[in-house]
Amino acid sequence: MDPVEEVLLDLAQAMLEVFGASRGALHGVFQGSHEAALFEAQGGVIGPGGFNHLASVQQTAQALQTRVDLANLALNRLAGIDPALGIRVRALCDPVLRLADQYLSVARQTSDAAATLRQVAPTRLQGVVAGQGGLGPEIGRTAQALVSNQMTAMSAQLTARGIEPKLIPSTQPALQPVLTAIRQLPLDGREAGAKLAGALAAMRTLISQTAVRASVVGRARLTAALLGLEAALVQFGARLTTPIILINTSLLHQIMGVPDLA
Repeated sequence: MDPVEEVLLDLAQAMLEVFGASRGALHGVFQGSHEAALFEAQGGVIGPGGFNHLASVQQTAQALQTRVDLANLALNRLAGIDPALGIRVRALCDPVLRLADQYLSVARQTSDAAATLRQVAPTRLQGVVAGQGGLGPEIGRTAQALVSNQMTAMSAQLTARGIEPKLIPSTQPALQPVLTAIRQLPLDGREAGAKLAGALAAMRTLISQTAVRASVVGRARLTAALLGLEAALVQFGARLTTPIILINTSLLHQIMGVPDLA
């Protein structure tokens, strides 16, 4: 197999894995898991048996980082074989990789904040139990189920016990920005899918634009790169519960001058 084709196959597979993780296949990308990690770091308990949401956040980050590293490794290998092609293909993958990097950044902030809270306020929320998925009978990833909103709902009860009804106490102003960062994460799988769809749409646009210029420079290898990334997009799109039109394959094939086998 041609070295470029081999690298492109590896890249397409790695990008598929990044797609899946960014869509919420790993639950540690959700807002609720991050808030719960901060809640538990202060002695709070989720559900009757308790959980370890920080471990979930960290495991998700590790798994996502592994997938991003594999994609970057393939991109670096490609750049070593054909520098010009490597630059172009990295630009195509950038929207999705930037989304993954955002998730990784928030995971680091959450882990650091949890470590600080374990040191300065390990028992502040001791005896406080939040519902798994909310205070009512329904369990789900909803805004009402977020620990911060559950604490607001229990405000009178917590205040009566001398507990400030905030996820991060006002005595820790340096940690407040982590809540803003967490709010940028998807609430549930639907929001994660929407965020990813936006990144994929940007990726699709770049692929289409690059296809038009494929005959200008490095046509053969650039065409192979476009087809490899296109295949990853289409394969992932086929997995979605609600199909998303990721790319017009017939038009792309026509632009690149390759047979449309569909």
